[in-house]
Amino acid sequence: MLKNKGKNLISKVILCAAICAQVVVPQTVFGATKKAVEKAGEAFVAALEEEADTEVIAGTENEVKNEKKDAEENKNTAGTENKNGEASDMENTSDPSESDRDETVMSEEELRQQIVDFALQFEGNPYVYGGTSLTNGADCSGFVMSVFAQFGYSLPRVAADQYYQSVKKNVADLEPGDLVFYGSGISHVALYIGNGQIIHASTSASGIKISNYDYETPAGVGTYIEADGFYSE
Repeated sequence: MLKNKGKNLISKVILCAAICAQVVVPQTVFGATKKAVEKAGEAFVAALEEEADTEVIAGTENEVKNEKKDAEENKNTAGTENKNGEASDMENTSDPSESDRDETVMSEEELRQQIVDFALQFEGNPYVYGGTSLTNGADCSGFVMSVFAQFGYSLPRVAADQYYQSVKKNVADLEPGDLVFYGSGISHVALYIGNGQIIHASTSASGIKISNYDYETPAGVGTYIEADGFYSE
């Protein structure tokens, strides 16, 4: 009986051990497995985060490189445009001195002829003592003074001063644009127009007219064109 009880007890112990083995052991295994899974999951997540960080860093570096590249291209483009603009400005910029020379410089012969042609427009206009108007009336020195003023020359007001301040010439060397003076005290002046003729504000009766240069013996000949140069203003 005792032997059977012992056998039963052993059987119960074995059964209990089996049951415990089936209950306790699986829980232990499950706990270990859970920890392993959690550890693996954490490693997996860490790997994902590290990969994501790597991609972000790579993306940032690429963006920086692209921005630097764009900035360099913009700089080069701006430099090219600036150079082109400067070149364009240089091409469009003319030399003022060259422009002025084109407009103001002429040969002595051309200047002399222009002065003569201008003076001839006023033939027939009235003589007015003390006057300087080419249209409303001028005396001899006023007429000459106003004609030359159109070409940038400042002549004295009266005939005697015009003579004394001019460059003296011989009658044989007369050229269009020269001044011919008359009278013992230089009381009259005329503009030589070529071909032995002058234009002058003669008298109140005849006005501004053309005459032969030797209608009266010249007292002297002078010029302002050679004295002042060949530049009109």
